[in-house]
Amino acid sequence: MFDKIVVAIDESEHADKILDAAADIAIKFGSDLRVLHVRETGFVGRAGMVNLEDSDVAHKIVNEAVTYLVSKGLRATGNVRAGLHGHLAMEINDEAHTFGAQMIVVGTRGLTDLEGLFVGSTTHRLMHITDLPVLVVP
Repeated sequence: MFDKIVVAIDESEHADKILDAAADIAIKFGSDLRVLHVRETGFVGRAGMVNLEDSDVAHKIVNEAVTYLVSKGLRATGNVRAGLHGHLAMEINDEAHTFGAQMIVVGTRGLTDLEGLFVGSTTHRLMHITDLPVLVVP
């Protein structure tokens, strides 16, 4: 049923709960997991497009998550993608389709709770643009 699952995480404290929820599903269905972190980019005046997050930090987040899942006996790989600030949901959806996932697991909130009140959270946007089931972990 869920042969492949994308697990989108950030560096918030909620990432552990998201990983555990995805692990439970993967154990039940024998799923392959793809841990995804979307590294934000944005425009800064005349400087143009800049990375808003350090690449090493992004890769560390993914590598630690993959190591954790593998230690539970699960098949997991990871990926870091760049995404324009405010458009991270599109990157998550694209990764899920590229991976051939049947489900996406995300959290209800990450590092941008306040921003989410004004412009809509990444999770909220993802639920509106994807045709895949989305498990939202509180």
